[in-house]
Amino acid sequence: MFFFKWFHLFITFHVLAATPIFSLTDSSNQVSTNFLDNAKKPEVFYWMVKIRRRIHENPELRYEEFETSKLIREELDKLGIPYKYPVAVTGVIGYIGTGNSPSVALRADMGALPIQEKVEWEHKCKIPEKMHACGHDAHVTMLLGAAKILKQHENEIQVLLFILYFFYLHFISV
Repeated sequence: MFFFKWFHLFITFHVLAATPIFSLTDSSNQVSTNFLDNAKKPEVFYWMVKIRRRIHENPELRYEEFETSKLIREELDKLGIPYKYPVAVTGVIGYIGTGNSPSVALRADMGALPIQEKVEWEHKCKIPEKMHACGHDAHVTMLLGAAKILKQHENEIQVLLFILYFFYLHFISV
C-alpha cells in the first residue's frame, strides 16, 4: 500500500506538471519539484494515513456515505477549498485554480462494499458487514492529498480543477 500511494502521487503530479495547465515559464520545472517535495513531507504522509484509517474504520455503502462526505467537507474547509454539496446524494465537488478554461477533473469513489472484514488489525472496520475492500478509502485519501498539494499551488494552475468525490458506481453487463 505504501508503494502504491507514493507511485500514484508521483505519476499524478508528473502528468499534471507535464501538461499545459501550468504557466509555461522557467519556473515550470520548479512547480513539478515543489509538488514532489510537498508530497514527500512527513506531515502530509501522516495526515493522509490518519484520514485513510478513519475512512477505513467507518465504511459506508453507496448513497449512504454521509459521514465520509462530512469528513471530506471538513478537510476541504480546513484547506480553504470551496466545494459544492450535495451532488448525487452524498457527492462533493471541490474547486481549485484560476477558473480559466480548460477544466480538469480528478475523481475518487467513496463507497464501501457489503463484505465482512475478517482480518484482525488495529484499524479494522468498526461497522459489521461493510468494508472498503475496493480501495475507495485509499482513493479518497489520495485525492485529498492531491487537493492539499494543488491548493498550495493554486495560482500556478491555469485551469479550473475539479476535485470530485462520488458514490460507488458499478455497472453490471447483462
